[in-house]
Amino acid sequence: MPHLDAGSEARLAMPGMSTAQANPVKEAELEWHDAWARAYARGDYPPTLTEFCEKFRRVELTNFCDGGWNWWADARKEVLEKIGDVRGLRVLDYGCGSGTLGVYLSASGADVWGFDLSGEAAKVASEAARRYELSVQFEQMDAEELRYASDFFDLVIGFGVLHHVIKYSCASAHLLRVMKPSGRAIFVESLWDNPAINWVRRFTTTDAEAGDTALTEQGIKEFCKGFGDLRLEKRHLLYMLKRLAKPPKRNLEEPLRRRPFWRLVKSLDESLLRVPRLRRYCGEVILYLKK
Repeated sequence: MPHLDAGSEARLAMPGMSTAQANPVKEAELEWHDAWARAYARGDYPPTLTEFCEKFRRVELTNFCDGGWNWWADARKEVLEKIGDVRGLRVLDYGCGSGTLGVYLSASGADVWGFDLSGEAAKVASEAARRYELSVQFEQMDAEELRYASDFFDLVIGFGVLHHVIKYSCASAHLLRVMKPSGRAIFVESLWDNPAINWVRRFTTTDAEAGDTALTEQGIKEFCKGFGDLRLEKRHLLYMLKRLAKPPKRNLEEPLRRRPFWRLVKSLDESLLRVPRLRRYCGEVILYLKK
């Protein structure tokens, strides 16, 4: 994998966009995520790559109703299955956090880079990549000031990150710039268009300092207006109530246990969402973008 040296062609700054001055909102967000990474991020990585891949399978590749460890795994699993073989692709783990997605994609054969606003999170990700002997470059970087070369990535992917960056005016232009002309960007997000789901969020959402923005279809379309193609695949209506269920402790020695009740709710959802007008009330969305 080529190293993106600060002076190389692969690290050109975007013309006309200078370093942003101090932003109090961004600084508060950075402080929160740095503190979270210091306290928790290293727990994402067990000692061996084999154990990590099994943990990732349980967290991101197993539907919640099938015993998965993550409320949001269903849509993420769907995305990774649709992407398929990533060997040889240049992939950007966009807003990588502790880097688990990028590490998994690298282990699957992709050439991976990743960035996050949190330098502490990027540090943890880099440590894990070295431990597992994977060639991934994670860096602290601002979504409004990406230092990658233009037309560089085949695929940009992010899980739960757009609701952080959508409020920053230059982020969309930089995302578009770093994608190849034939490149794709895929994001999995939560939607805030359903007032009933938002009422439930009052009891399940904490830490306002994390910088979350209420993500709506209208806001997504505004952020993505410079792209050639945007497709929104909305998911989960009643099934969003899974947020009220407590995920299990993440113990690799314990087998996954299916959740028949939530399987029933998901099946009911699939029937209800055959009515197109009900899709506007879904709680999750997959964004497929093309340059």
